[in-house]
Amino acid sequence: MIPKHIQALGVEAVHRYKTAIESGAGERFADMVAYQQAPSTQGTDRSFMEGRLDGSWMNTMPPHMARRMVREAQMAGINTSGKFYMGGLADKRGHRDPMAWVDSVADVKRVAQVRDLEVRGIVNYTPPEKPPKPSVDLAPDILRENVAKEMKANPKLKRGEAVEKVKDRMVPHWKKKRK
Repeated sequence: MIPKHIQALGVEAVHRYKTAIESGAGERFADMVAYQQAPSTQGTDRSFMEGRLDGSWMNTMPPHMARRMVREAQMAGINTSGKFYMGGLADKRGHRDPMAWVDSVADVKRVAQVRDLEVRGIVNYTPPEKPPKPSVDLAPDILRENVAKEMKANPKLKRGEAVEKVKDRMVPHWKKKRK
């Protein structure tokens, strides 16, 4: 049976697929023959920098914007030669961020590790989970003062409810999750 994705390629692709299968090839190799294309090489510098090394990646940008971006990066002390700008790695400085100009898969992974970023695509990296920050409660005098104000504003409120309202308002959410 010919897979639908091969049938969609046309009569010649189906013929190439059948011929490959009949001569003993596996389905994955027959797919490659039908598509007339080698499988991708995800995670290699060659596949990552393809079309980027010569600066052609900037051809999709308006020329004045591309020139300005490179000029500003160079003024920030960045050597852009042989590098590619990845906005997803940049900090608030954008194209003026030296770590956002990368030249290899290892470079992308290094930046992702340093900045604790999760990246998916040619490079896959998930940062390790960090232990939760320690829980810090409100100082007793601040809690007492604010609970008194809350109870004065809402006389029908019980003390425990007032404490919860004050903590909800004053304690950051990441601190409340640790109970």
